Amino acid sequence: MSPRLYSMAKRAEQAAHTRERILVAALSCYREKGIAATSLQAVARRAEVSAATVLNHFGSADGLARIVIDRLTADLHIPDDSGWTERGRRTRVQRLVVEMFEFYERSRPWFDVFRAELDVDPALREGEAGYWQAIGDLYARVFGGALGDERVRGAVFGLTAPSTFVALRDAGMSVEDAAALIADTLNRTAADT
Repeated sequence: MSPRLYSMAKRAEQAAHTRERILVAALSCYREKGIAATSLQAVARRAEVSAATVLNHFGSADGLARIVIDRLTADLHIPDDSGWTERGRRTRVQRLVVEMFEFYERSRPWFDVFRAELDVDPALREGEAGYWQAIGDLYARVFGGALGDERVRGAVFGLTAPSTFVALRDAGMSVEDAAALIADTLNRTAADT
């Protein structure tokens, strides 16, 4: 490798490392204080870089927040049935509820942080809208035409909501037991349509 190419590769590697440090610092700051209360300067201090370096990598505080939310969403693995091997609604409903509840368990530390800021942060609103679109599409694939029934749709969205999951966990149920209870209820409800 020529010295010039080596130098360019080294700079690219350093830039990627710096970008990653900034993302990790932002995630940490956001989790502690929320997005609105986290300044670029606070992220820069945590990442041990200048605020100008943060701006250079992300363009703005909003740009940083969008990238962090995208990263967090990818790391939390929103349920997706593309790799499922289950066939038939009953087994797919069971898998859906388990996947949703495991997602909520992974996401639980972030719920309170972000819920308080949905009204003020456009990046969070966009992230939430994308999440609900993906979940709505997943529910439609799993429940098919049964989701057109108002009673079934209400049961599906109500019983798989984060608040239902938290209530069941707070009552001492394991993720698996809570998922089994809700999946059984949803399967009975959908079977009536």
